Amino acid sequence: MSQATVAEPTIAQPCEKFGVLVVADDHLERIMVRLGLERNGLDVWLAPNGREAIDLFSVHSENIALVLLDVRMPGLDGPETLEALRKIKPEVPACFMSGNTADREPQKLLQRRATLVITKPFLLDDLANILRRLAQGLFADPLPSGKAGQG
Repeated sequence: MSQATVAEPTIAQPCEKFGVLVVADDHLERIMVRLGLERNGLDVWLAPNGREAIDLFSVHSENIALVLLDVRMPGLDGPETLEALRKIKPEVPACFMSGNTADREPQKLLQRRATLVITKPFLLDDLANILRRLAQGLFADPLPSGKAGQG
């Protein structure tokens, strides 16, 4: 079983603005995540698949502080996409999101050098706070249990 991390309270917190690349094949999910993150002051790039994520990241990697990837996608899945993105910017922090990690245990996903595995569903303000903490490098150690999983 995975250990989990606690998101900050569900309120927008002021922070330095940074960019997030969101990679998910579900259109509605991408739009909802974008709205929630932008409402919390983050810049957001959206990609519906791994190939488009690589293209966007190639152009905007200097403005993208971290990557949020769906685990399961047609074509390149989340872990394969992360591997390709890391060839462009090896140090980029990454977080996987998944509604079902049954065949992809969080620990195996974390071994791909992702910092977190967040399980769906999640609250958008909580997601923004988790990503803010990830961008600030605050997930070096496991945190107490909550909604977002870390192995």
